[in-house]
Amino acid sequence: MQPSSPVIEPLLAIEDLRVTFATRRGPVEALRGVSLAVAPGESLGLVGESGSGKSVTAFAAARLLDRAGRIVGGRVRFRGQDVTRLSAADLRAAHGSAIGMIFQNPRAALNPIRTVGRQLADVLVAGGLPRGQARERALESLEAVRIRDAARRLDAYPHELSGGMCQRVMIALALACRPALLIADEPTTGLDVTTQKAVMDLVARLTAERGMAMILITHDLGLAAQYCSRIAVMEAGRLVEEGEPGALFSAPGHPYTRRLVAASPTPTSTLADLVPEGTRPPAAARPASPPGTPALLEVQGLGKRFGGAMAVEDVSFSLRAGESLGLVGESGSGKSTTSRMICRLLDSSAGQILFDGQPIGTTPARDFHRSPHRRAIQIVFQDPTDSLNPRFSAFDSIAHPVRRLTPLRGEALRLRVLESAERAGLPAALLDRFPHQLSGGQKARIGIARAIAVRPRLLVLDEPTAALDVSVQAGVLRLLDDLRREDGLAFLFVSHDLNVVRMMCERTLVLQGGRVIEEGASRDLFQAPRTAYTRDLLAAIPHFRPGSARGLAAEPAA
Repeated sequence: MQPSSPVIEPLLAIEDLRVTFATRRGPVEALRGVSLAVAPGESLGLVGESGSGKSVTAFAAARLLDRAGRIVGGRVRFRGQDVTRLSAADLRAAHGSAIGMIFQNPRAALNPIRTVGRQLADVLVAGGLPRGQARERALESLEAVRIRDAARRLDAYPHELSGGMCQRVMIALALACRPALLIADEPTTGLDVTTQKAVMDLVARLTAERGMAMILITHDLGLAAQYCSRIAVMEAGRLVEEGEPGALFSAPGHPYTRRLVAASPTPTSTLADLVPEGTRPPAAARPASPPGTPALLEVQGLGKRFGGAMAVEDVSFSLRAGESLGLVGESGSGKSTTSRMICRLLDSSAGQILFDGQPIGTTPARDFHRSPHRRAIQIVFQDPTDSLNPRFSAFDSIAHPVRRLTPLRGEALRLRVLESAERAGLPAALLDRFPHQLSGGQKARIGIARAIAVRPRLLVLDEPTAALDVSVQAGVLRLLDDLRREDGLAFLFVSHDLNVVRMMCERTLVLQGGRVIEEGASRDLFQAPRTAYTRDLLAAIPHFRPGSARGLAAEPAA
C-alpha cells in the first residue's frame, strides 16, 4: 500500500466571503460568496473585468478595505487563523509583516514628502527591526530589486524616480519584511513591455527564492498565463471558473471566460477579432485624405530640455485628418513629453509645431487655453484617477471643458454630456458618482468622454487603455476607432501596448532616448523591425495564445 501524500494546508483560505460597500443609495454587494485558497509557494492569478471584485477580494483578505467596505459573511483564514475576527491591533501583531502588498499606482502609494530610504526604514521598524539597522537593511532591499546606484536612491524622493523605478521601490517595500504572502494588484499597469518583463521576472524570482505565495491581480491574460500556476476568473463579485492556465484558456467552460479569451489581443489580432459577436459593425470610414493633402499637424525638429539634459531631441513627423500615428518606446523615451508639447501643456525648447498650417508652439503653454486651437486639440491622460478632480462628479468632469470651450449651456449642455458619456460606454446612472466611487475602467471612460465632448479634431491618447481589462479595452478601442472613422479625427496614440498600436495605427514612430530611431507603416515595422531596440520591445510582449502549454506564444526566458 502506497503511503498517502501529505496534505498541504493552504496559507490563505477564503470561504464564502461576502463584502458590501455603503453608498448613498444603500449597501452594494461587491463579493457574493467567493471561495478560494492559496498554498505556500503557489502563484494564483485573479482576472476579470473592472469591478468584478478582484481587488476587493485581495483587500478583504488582507483586511485593507476602506471604511465603506464591510465583510458581512464568510471567513478568511491566514495560517489557520480567522482574520475577520481579529481586532486591528491583534491583526497587526499576528500578520502585520506576513502579507506584502504591491499597489496598482506606485506614485500614489508612496509618500511624496519622505525619501525612499525613510519609507523603507519605517516598514522595517514596524516589522520589528531596530532603527539602527534599518538603513542598512533598506539598502539591501533596494539592491534586491536591482535598482542601479541603490545607495544614492535611498535619499531620493518618489518624484525624482521613473515609473519603473517607483514600481521597484514598491516591490522592495512589499518584500522588505519577507512576507509569506505577496498580493500584487496590477503591478505592471503603465509600464513599458521591457520594464514590465523585468519587474515580473524580478517578482517571480524573489517569491520563488523565498518560498512565498503570490496573488497576481491583472487584466492581462498573457501576463497571468506566464507567471501564475493557477488562474481564477471573477465576474460581478463571484468566482466563475478556475484552473491551470493552459487548460483554462484552451477550453474555457464559462461564457464569461470565453469572452475574456476572445477579447485578448495577439500579434495577429484585428479589432474585429476582439469585439464579441452581436455588436454593431465597424463605422463606415470617411474617405482617406489623399496623398499631398496638407497635414493637420506638422512637427518639425521638436526638442525639450529639462535642466541640462535633452528629454526630446529633433523629433519630426506629420499627421493628416483621419490618420492615426503611434508613439512607442520604453519609459523615459520621450513619448509623453512629446505629446504634452503638442497639446501645449509643456513649452518646447526647440523646433516648431504647426496645426492647420498655423504655428502654435510660439504661444506659451500657460496661455494656450485662450487659443482657438485649444478646443481642437484634446488629450486623454494615462492615469484617470490623477486627471479627474475628486470633487467633481462624472457629469461635472465631462461638462467642465464644454462650459469653458463652447457656448452650450442648460439643456444643450446636459444633452452633450449624456451623448458623450453614451459614446464612451459610460452608463448614465454613473454620472452622479465621484471618482472614488468608480472603477479604473469607468474613470478611463470619463476621460475619453471629457475629451470628445468638445468635438476636437486631434485627439492625443496617452496610454488610454493601460488601466483597462481586456474586454473593456476591446470596447474602448472599437469606440475610438469609430470616432476616428465617423468624425475624421486624427489620433496621436501613445502606448506601451504594441499589439494595440499595431491594430489602431497606420504608422508608428519608435522613440529611444528622446530621438526617433525607427518609423514606418505599422504592419511593416512590426513584421520586420530594423533596429535591435524595436526587436527587444516586440520580444518582451507576453503574447497570449490559447492552446499552448501555458497559454503563451513563447515560454518566459529563464
